[in-house]
Amino acid sequence: MTSARIRILIILGIVVAAFNLRPGVTGLSPLLDAMGEEIRLSATFLAIIGMLPPLLYGLSGFITPRLYARFSGLGLTLAAMVMVTIGLGVRAVIDSPWIFLALSVLALLGMGIGNVVLPPLVKSYFPDKVALMSTVHVGLLQFGTFIPPLVAVPLASDFGWRGSLLVWAGFAALGVLAWIVIRIVRPAPAAEVAAEVVGGSELSRLLRSPRAWALMTMTGLTSFNNFILFTWLPSLLTRSGFDAAFGGAMLALVTAIPLVLGFVLPTLAQKMTSAYLIVVGFCISLAVGYLGLWLVPTAAPVLWTVLLGIGISTFPLALTLITLRARDAKGAAALSGFVQGGGYLLAATGPLIFAFLIQSFDSMWPAFAVVLASVVVKFFVSHAACRPGAI
Repeated sequence: MTSARIRILIILGIVVAAFNLRPGVTGLSPLLDAMGEEIRLSATFLAIIGMLPPLLYGLSGFITPRLYARFSGLGLTLAAMVMVTIGLGVRAVIDSPWIFLALSVLALLGMGIGNVVLPPLVKSYFPDKVALMSTVHVGLLQFGTFIPPLVAVPLASDFGWRGSLLVWAGFAALGVLAWIVIRIVRPAPAAEVAAEVVGGSELSRLLRSPRAWALMTMTGLTSFNNFILFTWLPSLLTRSGFDAAFGGAMLALVTAIPLVLGFVLPTLAQKMTSAYLIVVGFCISLAVGYLGLWLVPTAAPVLWTVLLGIGISTFPLALTLITLRARDAKGAAALSGFVQGGGYLLAATGPLIFAFLIQSFDSMWPAFAVVLASVVVKFFVSHAACRPGAI
């Protein structure tokens, strides 16, 4: 096989893998009400299913680099696609909520491994096209985030909620086939790049850095709200009288906005001395969106959704700040692991707390009080997180 065909094959593999890292999360939320009509879903189930994605993404950030050091990136990516395919495919056909959760763990762990493995693969096989291929990688990941909720309910209308979930297992199976071929071909990388193991003196230094903690907290609270909205936005809208298809469309919209802004924010942040004013604007947008969704949800649901989408767009900005504020390549790897690993673990508490408060009180004010409080905390810690200079 010629080098040009090998590069095309690797590009195809990265595209398919990146797309499959989110549909199992955002493609489920609009279907929870329909699923609950057939399978009894307890408050505990709803809390756990929302908590699992950030929890497992965070854990994967710490364990995958150690697996990468022992196994090849090609093999790990294939394993990740197999885990996603089996987890998503089998959970769609079972009737036990607890087995559904166990299979979700398998699928989400595969997605978390994919999150960590793809960037070093891009650097290994496209060292001269890192920026371009990183854009492809992130773009397909975001595309796989907002398309599933948009089509989940229409697919369920034609094939049932199980059929709707199986569609994403089918896409993951395409990923398995692509990476089996790549694994057989075993293309030689243009440059050997490993996933950095986060630890040692660099991690100890970050643990003593208030600015590193501030950046991790800012990132974690952004994801805290991301995963609450991923899990609960469709249900909150249906509780207000909208149909499930509208709830799915609004979830697609709230995930699409960070994708669009993600193309602008890195350049903007690089030109600004401090990105704090951007974060302030995002915090205000998020707070107003939450207040509208809580107090007058039927008045302007599209506007509230747009404001929420703008508000959670701090995440691509935070990823840019990791690169801008790191001292060197080793520092960037350690800071990325610390910020994303710790941030995802913090984010895992969001859906759990929100679900508990929604289910435990007749009023929704305690749940919205928590998310609004998280916005206030993010407002204050972001000043240190955005301050210029190396961390």
